[in-house]
Parts: sequence; C-alpha cells; structure tokens
Amino acid sequence: MTAVVIVLSILLILEFSFAPVNLISGRNAPLFTQFTGITSRSAMLAVAAIDALGALLVAVGLFAPKVSITGAVLLTALCAWYLVMMVRHGHFGSGMVGFLLFGSWSAGLLWAQLARR
Repeated sequence: MTAVVIVLSILLILEFSFAPVNLISGRNAPLFTQFTGITSRSAMLAVAAIDALGALLVAVGLFAPKVSITGAVLLTALCAWYLVMMVRHGHFGSGMVGFLLFGSWSAGLLWAQLARR
C-alpha cells in the first residue's frame, strides 16, 4: 500500500504543482474559461491557489498521512468541480478525460491512505 501512496502522491504533486503556474501565467486561461465558463482573473487565481495548496498537502502527506488525506479530499473535490463545470458548459473533450484521471488519482490516494489506518 505504501508504494501506491507514493506513486499517486508524486503524480498528484506533479500535476497540481504545474497547473497553478499555467493558470497564473495565463497560459491555461483560455482552457479554464472553456472548461468552466468563468472569465474572472480572480477566479483563476483562486483555483491556482487551491491547486497549489492541494499539491502542498499531498507532498507534506508523504511524511504525515493525515495531511495527505486532507490534500486528497481537496483535490478530489476540485476535480469533481471541474467535471461539473465542464458538463454544465457542454465540454466533453480531453479535459474531461484529464480531470477524470486526476480525480481517480486523488480518490485512489484517499482510499489508500484510509486503508493504511
């Protein structure tokens, strides 16, 4: 189970560490708007902060499993929010596949951490 936690944590840390950089720089702003329908720069920065916080919690969780559980819950909720927003805006492309994948990683990490307890 420890190997699963480590692999999923690393994948999530990588994804949710780079995502905020791309949102803050504006590189992913068109995709964010397309996926969510939100054009507000403030909303993009708020989501970027949530991404970064989730990555940080998962990273700290490699040494403190309870923190990892919090990070996994946060990232699972974020992925679910993205999926709901994509459905609401009729976007059923590769972004949906991506957030289903990332959400499954975070849900898997949550399950693995809870199973270790």
